[in-house]
Amino acid sequence: MGSTPVRFARSLPAALIAGILLLGGLVAAPAAHADDTFAPVPVAVSTTPGSIPRGGHATSTVTFQAFGPIAEVYVAFRNTVKGTFHEQLTRGTYNSADSTYTFDVFFEQGTPPGTYLAQYMNIQTVAGNQVGYWRDGSIYNPGNLPESGTVPVAFNALDFSFDTSGTVDRPHTTGVYRGADRYWDPYTMGLFIRDSWGRLGLYPTGGNGTWQPAYEVGSGWHIFNTMFTAGDFNGDGENDVIARDSAGSLFLYPSNGWGGWHPRQQIGWGWHIFSSIFAAGDFNGDGHNDLLARKTNGELVLYPGNGRSGFLAASTVGWGWNGMTSIFSPGDFDGDKKPDVLARDSAGNLVFYGGNGVGGWTTSRVIGQGWNAITKLGGAGDFDGDGANDVWGIDSAGQMRMYYGNGSGGWKSFGVVGWGWGGFNAVF
Repeated sequence: MGSTPVRFARSLPAALIAGILLLGGLVAAPAAHADDTFAPVPVAVSTTPGSIPRGGHATSTVTFQAFGPIAEVYVAFRNTVKGTFHEQLTRGTYNSADSTYTFDVFFEQGTPPGTYLAQYMNIQTVAGNQVGYWRDGSIYNPGNLPESGTVPVAFNALDFSFDTSGTVDRPHTTGVYRGADRYWDPYTMGLFIRDSWGRLGLYPTGGNGTWQPAYEVGSGWHIFNTMFTAGDFNGDGENDVIARDSAGSLFLYPSNGWGGWHPRQQIGWGWHIFSSIFAAGDFNGDGHNDLLARKTNGELVLYPGNGRSGFLAASTVGWGWNGMTSIFSPGDFDGDKKPDVLARDSAGNLVFYGGNGVGGWTTSRVIGQGWNAITKLGGAGDFDGDGANDVWGIDSAGQMRMYYGNGSGGWKSFGVVGWGWGGFNAVF
């Protein structure tokens, strides 16, 4: 397979270690805006729990004294053992009613264990200004916003520890690089497309309901009849793609983290017996991304990933799935931090199947009708940046429709976000 890599600078700027942090694009002094009356100030912070086990998450909360809405927050944590920095682009939600900003702490595969101290916070306002605070409370204010006189709180309560070096699940998104310094955001949805020439392209998003320019990432992909994003399947910290050819061979295409691929690996044989194969995140809760596959007799089989490009023992997790015309996992759809599955039946009903986090199910219910008007559908990430995973669908007119999840197993809204998608023979 040929590829057209696009190279991004991913490393934390060396200036951070030298004492000048350029997080989130702090490279120019934007002009003050009228709705930024004062520089936002963090007045309360917390991370719960303070100790994160393998496969676990924590939620951090920051309360701001702010006179304009907050668009984004970046936090840099330092590992006290390694001395390395963990760049956390927050997957956050700002509540203007009480000026709180909440976000999930998320660790990539292979992140070293240890105590992580919050060193720096960069706040980006909707008006376009950026304000930074160091751990000692000193401020970086390139836009010269007036200061309110409120003293920022110490960051100690944001600190946490990561208990084990074992691998941790990464959602099965494509992920994107965001910000001027290209911070990796594993939650944000991006979509791969294949055209009639077999070329593979990537449509990244801006993390706020917009698309960024697409680019080609490979050629010769016409040989595959099934392709999907698999999250980090080999434990190297990058989100990968899995594809099946007409002979039933299953291949892993490991991302190199720079818009291209490491050499592909064959990871399975005889997968032609499955009428559907899709990524399911960490479906059994062991810290590794897994696959679900449906046989033609309707049996649904779980193939747990071992975190090293292979599989553990398979097990049956359901029957009767041959009545479904489309099956996919949107990731965590109901807010319990466990991957779920959505399926469309022949009548056009969209059915939610809640994963229990240990390889089974909690409940099922219909969450939509009329979905047989959609020719292709799927979901692998958060398109609009509100912290809830979304579902995309392409209708017969080639319109790309986005169905925005509400984070609790239902819908917030939907809208057309693109045209001309009917010309692609695969979208994932």
